[in-house]
Order: sequence, then C-alpha cells, then structure tokens
Amino acid sequence: MGDIRKYAKLDDIIIGIAGSGQRGLGRYHPQLIYWMRVDVELTFDQYWNDPRFARKRPQIPGPKIRMVGDRTYRHGPDGADWSFETSMHYLASATQHNGGHVVRDTKVDRVLLSQHYTYWGKFGPAVPDHLLPLFPSHRGQKCQHDEALLAELHDFIGLDWPLSLAGEPADWDNPQYFGARTSS
Repeated sequence: MGDIRKYAKLDDIIIGIAGSGQRGLGRYHPQLIYWMRVDVELTFDQYWNDPRFARKRPQIPGPKIRMVGDRTYRHGPDGADWSFETSMHYLASATQHNGGHVVRDTKVDRVLLSQHYTYWGKFGPAVPDHLLPLFPSHRGQKCQHDEALLAELHDFIGLDWPLSLAGEPADWDNPQYFGARTSS
C-alpha cells in the first residue's frame, strides 16, 4: 500500500482485493475486500495524535473489533525511528522494530482515510471476468482505465451507496491472531 499512499489524491477510489494466497482466492477471480474514497490524508503522527481516531488504536487483550485497529505507528522520541503498538500483526516488544511490516507500512509517511467506503471482508464479491482488466496483475496500483469499464465497476461496487462495515475479516476466527488475547 506504500505506493498507493504515495500517489493517491483526495477523491481517488482505492479498491482492495484478496491476494492469491488468501484461502485459495486466485488471480483469475480476485475477491473484493473493500473500496474507499480518499477523504482525508494525514501523517502517521497526525493520525496517532488526533483524538477523533482514538478507537482505532489496537486494544490487546480486548474485544475482537478493538484488536484490529490500524492506528499503530508514530515516530519515537528521537523523531527518526518508528514506534508501534502491539497489534494482531506483531508485538511492540518484538525485534522486528525496523523490519517486517514496519518498513513496508511506513515507507510513505501518509495515512489515507475515508468516510465513504464498503468493507466486505471475507464476504466480498468476486470480480467479474470482464472487469479484470481494471485490476493490476500484481501488488500495486493501476491508474489508466477504460472509462466504460470503470463506470461498470463503480456500479458493481455500489460507489453511490457505501455500506461501511458489511462483513468481517477472513481471519476473524483464526486463533493465531485472536486466540486467548480476546476478552469477549
């Protein structure tokens, strides 16, 4: 998502699809996970410090819905290194402080936020074959689109009728992530 965060502009539409390793969902019929319109852009520190997003910090242990927060990164006291909170992806005390997700996730110091989105999670629809040319064949973004196909995609995803949360994550019941760390 680093390159997407680097190049996306306000009002751009971002669509997330399941990768080929997600429970057998292959590249021929990728499954939609979410779409969002970019409404706000902040730095990681702005996102961390903004009280509007306090509930987006992971709470572990805690209820599942609070464990999956994405407000995890901020600059450390020295202003150079990254500090991060324990989340379902890693422990704050882990040795991967400057590796793994941290490097990839903080490659671009920009957070994209939306109030206009649909998150289907594991219940997302498969992309119809005729719309596949709109999607990149690898991780990243695609910016040049056939306008007629783009209009069909907008209808397909319900661009004019965002549903907010319409499903749960594919790993919602995965004990690797949640196991004994949940409180309800």
